Amino acid sequence: MAEKNKYIQPINPTNEERYKMIKIALEEGNHPEDFEDLVKLLSPPKDITTIGAPGSGKGIKVGIIGGGVAGLSAAFELRKLGFNITIFETQEKRIGGRIYTHYFDKDKRFYGELGAMRIPVSHETTWHYINLFKLKTRPFIQSNKNAFIYIKNKRVRNDSEGKNVMEKIYPEFDLKDWEKNMPWQKLLGYALGTAFLKVPPSIRKEILQVKEHYSSTIEYLDSLSIRKVMEEMNLSEGAIELISGLIPFLGGFYYNSYFENMQEEYTVDSAFRYEIVGGTVNLPLSFYQSLICKSPKEYINIEENDLGKICWKNGKTVTGIYEGNKKNKVALEYKSEKSLEISRESFDFVICAIPFSSLRNVDVNPMFSNEKMQAIKEVNYVSSQKTIFMCNERFWEKGDAEEKIVGGGSHTDLSIETIWYPGYLNRDKIENRKASNKHKKSDLYDEAGVLLASYNLNQDALRLGNLDDRTRIEVIKRQVEEVHGLKKGYLDSIVEESKTVQWDSEKGFYGGFCYFMPEQHRLFQYAMAKSEYDNRVYFAGEHISPVHAWIEGSVNTGMKAANDIAECCKNM
Repeated sequence: MAEKNKYIQPINPTNEERYKMIKIALEEGNHPEDFEDLVKLLSPPKDITTIGAPGSGKGIKVGIIGGGVAGLSAAFELRKLGFNITIFETQEKRIGGRIYTHYFDKDKRFYGELGAMRIPVSHETTWHYINLFKLKTRPFIQSNKNAFIYIKNKRVRNDSEGKNVMEKIYPEFDLKDWEKNMPWQKLLGYALGTAFLKVPPSIRKEILQVKEHYSSTIEYLDSLSIRKVMEEMNLSEGAIELISGLIPFLGGFYYNSYFENMQEEYTVDSAFRYEIVGGTVNLPLSFYQSLICKSPKEYINIEENDLGKICWKNGKTVTGIYEGNKKNKVALEYKSEKSLEISRESFDFVICAIPFSSLRNVDVNPMFSNEKMQAIKEVNYVSSQKTIFMCNERFWEKGDAEEKIVGGGSHTDLSIETIWYPGYLNRDKIENRKASNKHKKSDLYDEAGVLLASYNLNQDALRLGNLDDRTRIEVIKRQVEEVHGLKKGYLDSIVEESKTVQWDSEKGFYGGFCYFMPEQHRLFQYAMAKSEYDNRVYFAGEHISPVHAWIEGSVNTGMKAANDIAECCKNM
């Protein structure tokens, strides 16, 4: 969308600039009337200090399970009222959960994102914290006309009008006549946008609401898979297969609920995106640095004596959640990852901010409600694999202006699925080299860089991610060469190091992110968000939110869980 409307995304956008981009995206998506509802529904909940006074939580103990941004945002808010907070995090040397920036050098100049890597402009709560912590952002380049589409051994550049694909790749598929004459971008919009746009705006807003009962329209569309919607729009099997290669992430979700696709349509997630300069991990690190600071600058007009105390327990895995021996207490049993020693501690409140895929392995006694336990057992998590290459030269930037790839991604029907390129140049180094006059301008590509060489989901993530390290890296190298038209073995001298995360096997996660199967939204969304143990145990995370797979869902539900505890204390 950004390329189509030619709007130049500013760095570090103001709220006004973000709102302009949201309106542009909504106009192009043919639902501009959703702007007010969209901003309201994605905005942060009210500040916790409007519920209770600073210091009013003194002496009240809250245990938070999980050191991702859901748990961190909950702790950040609770601290304003003086609660005593203990955070349990399985990882010994890392915080941030599924935000995972890997640095290849001590100076942190060369890095890649093994988890969350982009932020849509509409995600109000995420931007609330980005602005609060004064993090620098720059546009994340989603599409690049110089990047490749490589399907059925045919390689084309990804021109914005889809002409290359129509000319070279369409003939490889058995398409209907009307499909042959429609650019793939319009074909996709017709296939998946038509049903969404038929939903009245008054009902559309339910997409971002957690309700016990939804309208019959939303429930019906939730009962359909994405593939089924395509079939109902009369797409041929050839077109459905074609789209799965052009947009591998969508192809991996064909059997998931159409509700998930409607959510991304509604919030215009794909239109204008940003990245955090220096690595996405700077967001959880900002939370952490504030929480360990005695007088954090982010807490305006709150005295140091009124702030809550923070106890970090890294390398501690919660193995049990129990009703305490004392009335209105919750006991957490946890294991040290180093010593394997088992300990137990009681709290007045608990926030469970780990994914249900991990909670499934925690002993809960007495069990939560039947609906909650069913959701923990059944709710679907997507498999996700990422492999990044540390390259001694940025070969993707080689060539003239029509060949250099700066930002964006290449898509393929090979098992690596997508390749993502850094959208920035190492400007300081380049400027220094320019000043020295020791090279030609055309040689600027010849410097190190990090390539996200493979990012795939679901079955390909399992099949590629579960290979042994040596075999997986070999397969990825050869497929990257194939997509770029490089001779076999070219990357052997280019790739210096690599790092892979297969989120299904990552301790404490056991899945990439929550993504409903048909009817799971109707069955589980409300039950997943409900508190347990007579309002003593609360839940937070992207899986609790209607905004699955995004930082937004985590930080928004973290804030809400903190507010719910404050409300409960206020009414005691």
